[in-house]
Amino acid sequence: MTQQMKTNAILQTYATPSRFIGLGREPSKDVVTADVMGFGFSQMPVIEYVTWTMSFPLTDADITATFGAEINLLSTQGAPAGVSAESSSFVTNGVLQVDMFVAGFGIHIFGEPVSFSVIGNAMTPLPGVGTAPIASLDAFTQNDLANGCLGQPQGGSVVQAELEWGVADWEAAWHLANGYRFLWLMNQRYAVVNELAADVCYFGPYAEAAAAGTSEVPVQPFVRQVNNQYRAMAGGGIFVPINFRRVGSVGNPAAQPAVPNTAVVHPTRDFDLAPVTWGGIRNQGGAACCQPFRKLPKPVLLERGIPIGMKLIEADAFHAAQMRRYMSISESIGGNLATVGLDANVNGLSSGAGTPVALELTLDQGANVTVSQRVQTDRVVFKGGSFQLSILLKGFEVWSEAWKQYILGGQGGGVAGPGTVGAPREPNLLAGSVLSKKDFDGLRNQMP
Repeated sequence: MTQQMKTNAILQTYATPSRFIGLGREPSKDVVTADVMGFGFSQMPVIEYVTWTMSFPLTDADITATFGAEINLLSTQGAPAGVSAESSSFVTNGVLQVDMFVAGFGIHIFGEPVSFSVIGNAMTPLPGVGTAPIASLDAFTQNDLANGCLGQPQGGSVVQAELEWGVADWEAAWHLANGYRFLWLMNQRYAVVNELAADVCYFGPYAEAAAAGTSEVPVQPFVRQVNNQYRAMAGGGIFVPINFRRVGSVGNPAAQPAVPNTAVVHPTRDFDLAPVTWGGIRNQGGAACCQPFRKLPKPVLLERGIPIGMKLIEADAFHAAQMRRYMSISESIGGNLATVGLDANVNGLSSGAGTPVALELTLDQGANVTVSQRVQTDRVVFKGGSFQLSILLKGFEVWSEAWKQYILGGQGGGVAGPGTVGAPREPNLLAGSVLSKKDFDGLRNQMP
């Protein structure tokens, strides 16, 4: 018999998947029990989880519905408002079919692995089929816009804009962690955990601080994703990257007869690539800093059929409001586009029309001509990227009442649960087997 055949025979006889305790075997203080409960915490399987994935931005209505005073991943069935996709190991979210000893839990928050910002212009409202793209200038004046220099469609307008990718998601993640408490209730009122989410959650950094690098990526694929998202949300416009640089203007509206003042431009591809930062943020200073899971002092029994009382509760109004603002398509202003002014009272066009303010020397031949110019001070902010929020439970399923009572009774000291007994045992290195490596090798050596 070959070594592989011996291995398969032993595993077939003794195999109990490492996520299970029981499966018909009698409870006893033997090597099976010791090995199962002697698993290292990092090797314990994630038994149950719920993950929400969102494509930013979200509408204000969806944010209010899903990210209000409470965030309940385990009590919703299917993807709630604003959630693009839900992934769950539960048949019914938050309710177990089998008893489970929970040795630890994780709250994971992930954003995009790259972050960058780029300037451009917004075509508003949403252009229809067959509409030609505008001449997207890196800067333009109100004269340029009024005199058709940008080629905006009939009834449409152009507003200077910025697109940020992988920025709002990480900002929202940080403010969520600092604006909510993680509450785990049992027996209606007993709090197993009641801590600031920032102290127990895990931000998934994609690079260490010393290794986070910069490089360049093509902007166009990201622009397409953002515009697709805004169209799907009936947003107020689309983003157009810069394709012309403004070098000056010609025309004198004060001449007799008046000559419209319009921009002089040259084509550019300087904005085709954007410098990006690879990486993410981590929850610095938290009790669970850089650790994906919080280990419990002793395992907790969750019984089948009883809803698991885990949720996030708003604890800080400022951080919660900031989280919603970064999630929002409107920056929480309202509407379907984030047009951001300088100030509540000071915004819109710059001063200068009809006055010797902001004079631009035109490129006209002959005597010098200056024209007073006005520019937009508002900016449309486009957001893109993904945001992922998860609750995960680590531990073991208990497949018989006898095993549950045996473990709850702490029989033999070695079965009270991971991390609660003396020195840790050598972890089982053989996936799917509950035999120790020493016993496994012994059995295999005895076989012909």
